[in-house]
Amino acid sequence: MEKAPLYDTDRYTALDRWQMVHSASHLEILDEVARMDQTEDWTFDGASSMANWLVNRYQMSHRTASEWVRVANKIQLLPAIKAAYQAGRMSWDQVRAATRLATSETDDEIAEMAPDTPVRELNKKVRELNCRHVEEVHRDRNFTWRFDENLPVLWFSGKMVASEGVEFVKAITRLAAKAPAQPGGTYEPFEARCLDAVLMLASQSRGADSDPDRATAVVHIPLAALTDDQAGSESEEGVPLLAETARRLVCDARLQVNVADETGTVIGIGRTTRTIPHWLVRIVRKRDEGCRYPGCRRTRWIHIHHIIHWAHGGPTDLDNLISLCPYHHRLIHEGGWHISGDPNGKVVWVMPGGHPYIPGRRDRDAAATEVPMLDDWTIPEHLKEPDDTS
Repeated sequence: MEKAPLYDTDRYTALDRWQMVHSASHLEILDEVARMDQTEDWTFDGASSMANWLVNRYQMSHRTASEWVRVANKIQLLPAIKAAYQAGRMSWDQVRAATRLATSETDDEIAEMAPDTPVRELNKKVRELNCRHVEEVHRDRNFTWRFDENLPVLWFSGKMVASEGVEFVKAITRLAAKAPAQPGGTYEPFEARCLDAVLMLASQSRGADSDPDRATAVVHIPLAALTDDQAGSESEEGVPLLAETARRLVCDARLQVNVADETGTVIGIGRTTRTIPHWLVRIVRKRDEGCRYPGCRRTRWIHIHHIIHWAHGGPTDLDNLISLCPYHHRLIHEGGWHISGDPNGKVVWVMPGGHPYIPGRRDRDAAATEVPMLDDWTIPEHLKEPDDTS
């Protein structure tokens, strides 16, 4: 009996070709992810980031989604690495490392080196890159900030040597890790949760200050700002606030809010203590058991929101109050969404275009269409085998 060959070369060849097809197809996905991230189309579904949208849509882990988004954006700036991945000369793991190592100046060099370099060696180079210039970083450690003159944004940045930032990172990441999941068990980007943790620590530190002048953040709100979208407000530092932001702060803020009439006379001092009585807050939280955005159910850092704002005649009672996490509270006030219905029963979230939001909804026609197996005509030309019949 003739012995079978040790391996099937045809299967090896087929697997090699499908790996190249996989790389080329994945690159097309990454290109679309980059385009969608740049246009911020993910906001239409109430997602907090492109990575969050991917997690919600395709049920992938947040770590995988975040890496897709990072590589998708970085590889657009690295044409040589992009071409190598498209041709199937680099694996996904190699591309991940290469996009961390390469700059526009070293793109060609890394694209030439990476395909023949084991992943473990590439990852080692990434670690070495991160450890360079420690002394320079220590000398240049800093923290700077500025308020944007044109946007309601505080810009800040800083750097420190990693070994000196261990306790800082531990404190922030510990709080960030405790942040609750979003709809469908997804999470906001880790960076966003870390910022929330920084704000929480700063708020706690300021709140513990015995000097009320230092421990209270003051916001000056003209009465018109609560009823007129064109009216403006500002913080004590002179930072302008949008009208909807002022309304959000008045909902359930931990601030001192000075409400003034058109003459500038203060007619109310609110939120040094809450306007909503503590007993009512407890009832609302017990009823809602977390944020009421579909599937969110966050229970930390919850705001109590007036469905009909009190400046528009909405009462401060159980039928008009609902629990929202900070992100979905901003979605209502600054994002153009709104809520209808009875918070004691069922509420409907309505998107800016006026359509009710249906969690996890996909294009049913597209989902029902059978996706055919890749045939020869679907394989990119540069991956097809040469025609030997001619």
